[in-house]
Amino acid sequence: MKRIGVLTSGGDAPGMNAAIRAVVRTALSNQMSVVGFKRGYNGLLMKSLTTEDDYVEMNSRSVSGIIHKGGTMLMTARCLDFLEESVQKEAVRNLRALGIEGLVCIGGNGTYAGARALNNLGMPTIGVPGTIDNDLNYTEFTIGFDTALNTAVEAVNRIRDTGDAHERASIVTVMGRHCGDIAVHTAVACGAEMAIIPEVPWTLEEVADTVHKGVISGKRSMILIFAEGAQDSLKTDLKALKKEYPKLHITREHMTSSQYAEVIEELSGHETRATVLGYTQRGGSPTANDRILATRTGAHAVELLKNDIGGRAVGIKGNKIMDVSLDEALSPMVFDREYYDLVDLTGYVR
Repeated sequence: MKRIGVLTSGGDAPGMNAAIRAVVRTALSNQMSVVGFKRGYNGLLMKSLTTEDDYVEMNSRSVSGIIHKGGTMLMTARCLDFLEESVQKEAVRNLRALGIEGLVCIGGNGTYAGARALNNLGMPTIGVPGTIDNDLNYTEFTIGFDTALNTAVEAVNRIRDTGDAHERASIVTVMGRHCGDIAVHTAVACGAEMAIIPEVPWTLEEVADTVHKGVISGKRSMILIFAEGAQDSLKTDLKALKKEYPKLHITREHMTSSQYAEVIEELSGHETRATVLGYTQRGGSPTANDRILATRTGAHAVELLKNDIGGRAVGIKGNKIMDVSLDEALSPMVFDREYYDLVDLTGYVR
């Protein structure tokens, strides 16, 4: 191949810029030209008022000074229209009109689904794992996970300081709709008493009991790490709980972190506060690990396209860069209990 494209899609992840840089610089070193498409798959549809809003010819200077920056210089977005095969075919026609022979797609599950669709229509694609959730089963780590984890750990360290001062329990909500990796790894790194995640059923009564045991054992503060998607694995009957404790502000099935804190405080008898870290985990300068992972995976993606290989997803296992089919990359996550059990073992309140 002599001309390729690159895009970032879905949620942004620290290190995406480093991956873009690696794609562009590696391609240019192999006498390949590169087109950067803006706002994910939206850029392929070319519906903006000007072409500059959809895509840009990239050179070595285009990616200077971006390796340390969070976000993505190509911007990112979700494109629901891209679920339609007719729209996917339109994208392939547009790519071919620009002379694009292959495409590097940086993102998570949704991005990979789009890449697979394009590949099946004859446009060779390579997936590069850019998502803070670490929710791609085929690779040990994804670009952005390490940065998000370190951001969460730093925040929890600060929350623990004030928790100690006020002798309270703290629920810290981190990102992770369907995967609890950020929560579990943060809990291990911070010595949290619990990690509450979507993969493991839990009850508010169990959490409150943990807090109560901590108070009895003389703990001044406790840290409970809550993945945002853990609501899905909650087994407490909220209606029954509301009936038993009518003063609690349980107003809907999907509760906020503050409502969880209120319930836990009532059931445990110990002051409990909630903090939602939110989008702070997505931003910021990527860690060295994420920059290196992005550079290695981005470069490997180009090497595959150079050899006319498409339909693959790049990842890392045992510190070795590898690639699998996009079908395998999109296989369902398999929950590994190792880290979760480690939280339970080391955070046990005696």
